[in-house]
Amino acid sequence: MKKVIALGLLAISCFFYEARAQSFSTRIVRIEIDGKEVKKDYKVFFFSNGKWIEAKRTPTGFVIPNELRNEEYLTVLISFGKYKLKFSEIHISKFDQNWTVGIDKKPFSEEFVKPEEAKTTKRVYYIQFGGSGLISTQLVVIEKKTE
Repeated sequence: MKKVIALGLLAISCFFYEARAQSFSTRIVRIEIDGKEVKKDYKVFFFSNGKWIEAKRTPTGFVIPNELRNEEYLTVLISFGKYKLKFSEIHISKFDQNWTVGIDKKPFSEEFVKPEEAKTTKRVYYIQFGGSGLISTQLVVIEKKTE
């Protein structure tokens, strides 16, 4: 009987450990350029203590490195093809949501860039958090041309 209880407790603790580990996994559901999905392999990096740390990939996304799991805000670099997209200060709560990562190329969508700002805009990229029936939010980075 003690063996059964011990095995049950072990199974329960494994379940909670796995559930906790899953909460640190982020799913990238789509990578897109101008709204069209691209099938590119990507890498995810986190910036901490002056260096970039590559995230462990999962079949559908990535896992936050152990040493960063207690941080409130994280800086992320997503690299695919010729693109390197840097997102600063993403709140830890956003890592529990599905992500769509995208680039908006010229001519820029008015959703991201006002027409009068298009001439001074070099590049636009974003992460859309949530979606699929949920209320979604997005983080948009607009890089201006240097003169």
